[in-house]
Amino acid sequence: MEDDLESSQAHAVLNFMLFLNDTLSRTSHHFEQETLCSPEEANVIALLSRRGPLMVKEIAQAMPGIDPSKLTRILDSLEKQGYATRTLNREDRRSFLVTPTEQGMQLLGTFTAHLQELAQGILASLTSTERLILVELFTKIQTNGLRSPDS
Repeated sequence: MEDDLESSQAHAVLNFMLFLNDTLSRTSHHFEQETLCSPEEANVIALLSRRGPLMVKEIAQAMPGIDPSKLTRILDSLEKQGYATRTLNREDRRSFLVTPTEQGMQLLGTFTAHLQELAQGILASLTSTERLILVELFTKIQTNGLRSPDS
């Protein structure tokens, strides 16, 4: 009986993850069409806004899912679109520092607004007590370090 319960719970969680993945994909696609910027590019800008100017190798370390050649393409695109700049690192002249521009910070605001709208939509169908419980559960899952199959 316990295995059946856990199996049905795991199935319900799986269905929610698939729903959330589809919803995030549609939101990302809409954002990309609106801004001509990929969510990965917005994620790099978000990282730069949190941690300040970073060397390319520091960005790569902070985003282990992106291979170096893809990161180079992302940085090239961000620079070409005016969302980030690369300048010679005065402390290590063999490297560059990547910094978000004002336009990049505006892009991040747009991306965050898209995600905020999605979050509001998810919470809208819940009572205030259910929202508190959901946030508490999300925090617990995040704190305990959710592991992906490849980590």
